[in-house]
Amino acid sequence: MSALVLGATGLCGSFFLKYAAAAPQLTAVHSLTRSKPSIALNDDSSVDYILNKDSGSWSQAISAIDGPIDYLFTALATTRVAAGSTENQYKIDHDLNIELAKAAREKGCKTVVVVSSIGAHVDSHFFYTRMKGEIERDLAALGFDHTIILRPGAILGDRGDKAHSGFGNGLATRLGGMFYRSRAQALMGYPVYAEEISKVGVHLALNPDSDKKVRIVESKEILEIAAKIAK
Repeated sequence: MSALVLGATGLCGSFFLKYAAAAPQLTAVHSLTRSKPSIALNDDSSVDYILNKDSGSWSQAISAIDGPIDYLFTALATTRVAAGSTENQYKIDHDLNIELAKAAREKGCKTVVVVSSIGAHVDSHFFYTRMKGEIERDLAALGFDHTIILRPGAILGDRGDKAHSGFGNGLATRLGGMFYRSRAQALMGYPVYAEEISKVGVHLALNPDSDKKVRIVESKEILEIAAKIAK
């Protein structure tokens, strides 16, 4: 079985790569990025690093992968600041994700896992959550056997470059850290660490516990599953 990881130079994507590479069910893990991910892996012998600075040719790069793709894990995203405009952000977060998911589907991929956001909805009045809702809708429409949508609240973890810190960082993230797994965590939408999000995504993909074609996992459930699989 093989997997493709998108966005592995980012916070959640790097942990997708970590847990996919460590999964005994996966004999090949492909990571498609502009530059090599910085996360340290215990063993990256199963990882095929596809480095390509031209994201416009990424769908062709996926088509050129030797053998089928069984799982797609995507945390591919940018921010308005890094992209330069909301229009450019949409082209990456939505358009590129959907284009690459189509390419993976054509390679036989049956399961896709995507990091979305709390409040994602196609009718949202806010650009970010509306965009996330449209990503969810259009991924589900591609007809994967299983579409797993992760909707975290404030995502905790070290993002490094402030330009790529994204929605929910800054004050919300600092407060999220204070409320993390506290009795009052619901007030902050159940903040969760990026590593927990990705660990749960890989676990649910490889150990399905639901026959639902589309499964939405809210932040509270992400925390609950992460606690169970850590034992």
